[in-house]
Amino acid sequence: MNPGQIHNVTPMARPGEELPDIGETGEVTDQSAQAITVSDRNKSRIMSLAIAGLVHVFLFVLLAWIVISNFKEDEVELVLEATGENLDSTMQKRSFAKKVTQDKPAPPSRMAAMTIVANKASAMVMPDVPDFNDLPAFGTDYGDGFGMGGFGDGRGGARFFGTGGGGNRVILVIDTSTSMNGNCGAQGIKALRREIERTVASLPAQSRFNILCFGNDVDGFASQPIASNAANVTRAKEWMKAYFINKKGGGSFDRTRTSQFGNKGRDNKGIAYTPFPPSSVSSLRGTSGGSRMDLALVVAFMQKPSGIYLIADGVPGTQRGGKKLGNKAIVDLIQAEARNIYRNGSVPRVNCISVKGIGEAILKDIAKRFRGVYKSVDPAKV
Repeated sequence: MNPGQIHNVTPMARPGEELPDIGETGEVTDQSAQAITVSDRNKSRIMSLAIAGLVHVFLFVLLAWIVISNFKEDEVELVLEATGENLDSTMQKRSFAKKVTQDKPAPPSRMAAMTIVANKASAMVMPDVPDFNDLPAFGTDYGDGFGMGGFGDGRGGARFFGTGGGGNRVILVIDTSTSMNGNCGAQGIKALRREIERTVASLPAQSRFNILCFGNDVDGFASQPIASNAANVTRAKEWMKAYFINKKGGGSFDRTRTSQFGNKGRDNKGIAYTPFPPSSVSSLRGTSGGSRMDLALVVAFMQKPSGIYLIADGVPGTQRGGKKLGNKAIVDLIQAEARNIYRNGSVPRVNCISVKGIGEAILKDIAKRFRGVYKSVDPAKV
């Protein structure tokens, strides 16, 4: 080899390594250079995608952590507490991300209003929860008010001595036995008359009502519930004036028109009434006695109301074959007749008002069996 002369030398490849394509001149060809450049670019793209992926994962984790932290800090707790006969559960909504659950609460130590607690820092007292335990009273035929019990929802606008839920076809069942004068007193009788008038006068439009007064027999203001208009309300007020008059005080009678004037349908002043003696109800024929709330209730059910209000100051003196029936037997009889009348429909509710708590046991039993409310009042203090 002459000095200064350079000879082409073929490089030696390492094991497992491919050498670039070298031409006869000893230089790397264009194709080899291009392949090397593409390979480097692919590696660079892969690295960029990997880095971008890691950045996105990091940002997603960070965002999720921020959201969860905010939800935890802004947790809202909704507490609904209610007490009473018809509200016996507590609902708690613990957060926006949790389901609403219902747990049986411990017996409260005091009456509690519905309370909303937000962020455990502020409280707002809501109005009392109305009683929504009332059930519709629909029927099977198409009489007044569209069928048995009327088309109303069973709640309606009727209220009598603070009890509601009468619907749009209401019957007031009034004890007119001689004991009512003494137990109510003069002021109590006046208050009772006012309450009857107020109840029928405040019924919503398109409502219907009737009044049944009971002693030894039952008198009906009408044979069926009639429209609650001004003329009928005025007639009802005049019709009730004949009751609670003691014979000892010079009055004409002290129980019912039917017991004094029989089945004539008009009293000595020409005022009309509908007589309902025990013989008018097949299952009660042959019975007798005073304070016949059983007879009055069965007659009321036969008129297919949406709600019944009963006020009395004692227990029925119902007898059959000379033997007085017990309270349970009387209520059983009433219930059996109601079920027979409403075979294909819902039996209307019965709210029971006791004068000064007299007759509490039987009135509570009636209210319970017919999904009604029991209440004791002193009419003289109303």
